This record gives sequence, C-alpha cells and structure tokens, in this order.
Amino acid sequence: MPSAMNANRTVQSASPDVGSAPGSMGNFALGGQAEVLKQVLCVLDKKVRNLEKKKSKLDDYQVKKDKGERLNQDQLDALTKFQEITYNLEFGRELQKTFITLGQDIQKVVKKSARREQLQREEAEQRRLKTILELQFLLDRLGEDNVRRDLKEGVGGSPMLTDAHLAAFDEFYKLVGPDRDQSVRLVDRYEEASVHLWDLLEGKNKAVVGTTYKALRETLDQVMLSGYFDQVPSHQNGVCEEKAAEEAEAQDQASAATVAEAAAAPAVVAESSEAEEQSPTADPEPEVVEFTDSIAVEKTE
Repeated sequence: MPSAMNANRTVQSASPDVGSAPGSMGNFALGGQAEVLKQVLCVLDKKVRNLEKKKSKLDDYQVKKDKGERLNQDQLDALTKFQEITYNLEFGRELQKTFITLGQDIQKVVKKSARREQLQREEAEQRRLKTILELQFLLDRLGEDNVRRDLKEGVGGSPMLTDAHLAAFDEFYKLVGPDRDQSVRLVDRYEEASVHLWDLLEGKNKAVVGTTYKALRETLDQVMLSGYFDQVPSHQNGVCEEKAAEEAEAQDQASAATVAEAAAAPAVVAESSEAEEQSPTADPEPEVVEFTDSIAVEKTE
C-alpha cells in the first residue's frame, strides 16, 4: 500500500526522536508527534476499510468462479489483483497496530515529561521561597546594633560593611516592610513591596536607594555565605551568656539545697529516737475502787 508507506516515511522524517527536546520544547514536539499520528491513523483507517471492501468483493467473485458462474472481463481483471489487495490489507492492519502502539508510547512519555517538569518547577519555586526567606532574615538582622557592629569590623569572617552599605539596607528595608499607612490600602502597600523584593531576588541592575538591586543582592549573598549568622546567636551581646549563667547558678543552688536536706534528714531522725529513749516512763495512775455496800454502825448506849 504505497500511500500508507509514504505516510509512515513522512512521520519518521518530520518528527524528532522521542524525548530529544528538553523541557517545554520537548513536550511541544511530543504533542506534535501525537497530532501527526492521529492524522496518519485516520488515513490508515480509511485505507484499511477500502481494502476490506475490495477484498470482500474479490472473495465473492472467487466464490462465483469456483461455482462455475460466468464472470465479466472487469471481474476477471479484478481477481488478478486478489493477492496484491490481500497483501496490502495485511500490511495496513500491521501498520495500524504499529502506529497505535507508538501513539500510546508517546502519550506515556508526554505524561512522564509533564510530571518531571512539574516537579522541577516545584523545586525551583521552593528554592526561590527559601532564598526570599533568607533575604528577609538578613534584612531583619541587619537592624540589630551588635550585628551592624560586627559586620563593620568584619567579625567571624564576615564581609566588612560600611556605613553607606548599612544606610542603603535601612532605606531598602523601609521599602519591603512599609509602615502602616491608613491612607493607602494594605494590598497596594504590599504589592509595591513585593515588586522591590522580587527585583532584589532577581538581582536586577536597576537603581534603588542610591545603589542597585544587583549590588544589594551581592552584598547580602556575601554576608550569608560568610557563615557569620551560623556562629552568632540570635540575641544581643551578653544576653545569652548572662541568662545561661543565671540558670546554671540557680541549678547549682537547687542541687546544694537538695544535698543539705538529704544530709540533715538522718540527724533529725537520730535526735528524735534519742529523745524518746531518755524521757522517763510515767507512773500509772492508781485505780480507784468504789464501795457500794452500806456499812453498819454499832449504836452505843
């Protein structure tokens, strides 16, 4: 069947290999292949149905001929093509099965590719969210006096920041964390703040607070990668140490009091036992006997 074979060659030459195009382009190519396969299958279905009709007529002609019936010249000419029609029909059916299987395989690949892209998008969004949280954390901590002092001195391997750097971050912090203004809707305030935070996340080379988003992002990245905040606790200088010392002292005092009570307990028990042994035994009270019988008194003359 030449038409089916040409269609097969057209699909193979016009369609790239499955999975050859990465990302969305790969899905687009696979989707295009699926659409082409649908069209090819429609053509094959029509060809196969036509061949089945022709073969059915030829079968009838052959039965009549076998019975000795007389056939006209057109019917006899048609019977000469019986083997060709039979071969083309079998080939068309096999080709149908092949394209159906190929279409199913492409659909599976498309689904897997779509799922993989979805997971990649979710991972990318999670990384972006993590970066946003890190940037917000840094902007919050840069407002603490002890952190500003350490960063200006380069403590703990952190990059040395100047007053100009800190002033720029102070101004930028006001943009991403606007004060409550009753004259402006909350949605509008945070919509503008989200634009600034997004430009910082992207590191755009646009002017802001006397510098650029790119410069601010690079400085914040240096501070984060320095490991400074992995070493410094989230408290002002001395607060953690004093609190820990007070808790340790309180625990020591409680332990000493417990030991003292435990040591004093046997002495108290011994004194109590000794006092009981030394105390005199009280005499029992005499038993009082009551006489109820009357006494006879002798009368004297």
